[in-house]
Amino acid sequence: PRRWTQGRDGGDVMDTPRSLEHARKSAKRLKKRAAAGDADAVARLRAEFGELPTPATHADCLHVVAREAGAPSWPRLKLAVETAALSREDRAIRLARAIANGAFPVVDRLLELDPDLPDAEFGLQLAFARSEAALATLARDPAAATRPIRDRPPLCCLAFSHLHKRDAKAPARQIALLDALLAGGAEIDRGMPAEPGSADMLSPLYGALGHAGNLALAEALLVRGANPNDNESLYHATELETLDGVRLLLAHNARIAGTNAFFRMLDHDSAEGVRLFLDHGADANEGLNTAHPHIHSAPVRMPLHHAILRGRSASIGALLLDHGADPAVPYDGRSPYALAMVCGNREMADLLHARGAATDLSDTERFLAMIMAGDAAGARRLLAERPGLRDGLTRFDLTRQTELAAFAESLPVLRLMAELGFDPNRKGESQAPPIQSAAWWGQAEIVEFYIGLGVDLESENMFGGTALGTAIHGSMNCPGRERGDYPRCVASLVEAGARILPDRGHMEMGSEEVTAYLEERLEPG
Repeated sequence: PRRWTQGRDGGDVMDTPRSLEHARKSAKRLKKRAAAGDADAVARLRAEFGELPTPATHADCLHVVAREAGAPSWPRLKLAVETAALSREDRAIRLARAIANGAFPVVDRLLELDPDLPDAEFGLQLAFARSEAALATLARDPAAATRPIRDRPPLCCLAFSHLHKRDAKAPARQIALLDALLAGGAEIDRGMPAEPGSADMLSPLYGALGHAGNLALAEALLVRGANPNDNESLYHATELETLDGVRLLLAHNARIAGTNAFFRMLDHDSAEGVRLFLDHGADANEGLNTAHPHIHSAPVRMPLHHAILRGRSASIGALLLDHGADPAVPYDGRSPYALAMVCGNREMADLLHARGAATDLSDTERFLAMIMAGDAAGARRLLAERPGLRDGLTRFDLTRQTELAAFAESLPVLRLMAELGFDPNRKGESQAPPIQSAAWWGQAEIVEFYIGLGVDLESENMFGGTALGTAIHGSMNCPGRERGDYPRCVASLVEAGARILPDRGHMEMGSEEVTAYLEERLEPG
């Protein structure tokens, strides 16, 4: 295995946890010397950055120390040293988790340390499509085809792997191994627990398609009899980069009725996807019960309501109306036209007006429509004329900030809502306050706006996450993360007093830049 070289100012070779402490101290010394104008320290920083950072941060100095030790970055050095200290059994467990999650930097480092690690156990042989080793295991121990590996049936070890994203030839080997497992008695629909100890099971088909996006393996599973109606696959197929997964499932008679897959399709601005569902029998008037037993009760939502709420275009609205969507069915006591107006979806409102829908608005609806249109004067005037106007606001109205905070263009509306007395701490979907929605999407200006209002930074959502944890997690997992400014969000939250919680995974789930900043704050120099 590779050994990291010594740093510039001596100390241990970078291959033990103790050497990480040396590296942190070395970075502190570098920062102190650079601040004092030490020529060697300045030269080391310039060699890495070109221009001298002013002032050099602890994160800058950690980066220099890591580069001098032969690593591409501090987080990568930290990962390398920590994995080198693991036992082989623990490395195998971490490798299985990494390939199942597509965490290829972790995969690469573990394989660099131990190239033969994928042969260490049957689950890894399957996950890495090591055909020769896996077939030898089955020949020696036929019961391995059905024996779980850490609560995962062998078929799930195969199906959940992201190997095909690195190895274009992997699906062919995976399909051959699929046949070997089935021949050995594996049940094609036997799933794994969604969480340790959970009764909710995730099928191999979901693993291949919805989780890993492996269409070739998913098709092989379907051809061999996998059940397309596993309550997960069609829903998550809508999240893939193309509609090929949806087409594959519908071609194998996946059921749309009674699922929320069509509503998930409406979460995406894809008229093609919506048409695909409608052409395969999606009911434009099927209701979705949006109540959550741990959050709140909510009215039944129709596809047209959902499209309006998600800001979908008039072209999608027209598709729904053309397939029979009723423009008169209310949502939470509000007509679709009124719903479009209070959501600021003028395009959909204009479509409904053109199609002859009722366009009456109550004073409360007029008030909300003015806010969404940015008509501050009109909203204030109406509020002055009707002092009890806020009494007519629904839970939906009071929690709209959480959804709006995901979009940078909503900031003027959010400012106006705050000025008009809307509670900036009011929790919405998933029990998340508005600042957490902004943090997830990397909307730094909106995060800073809510910080300025003095919102509760330690408020937790239904999953136990805080605003800081949500921003850190979003930096690696938000589907629109390339458009967000997560380093700025994280820095603003920390500087405002948000607590860094290593025991909640704050140091493990962020991008390299975010993690380096958190390291700096945990190890002030």
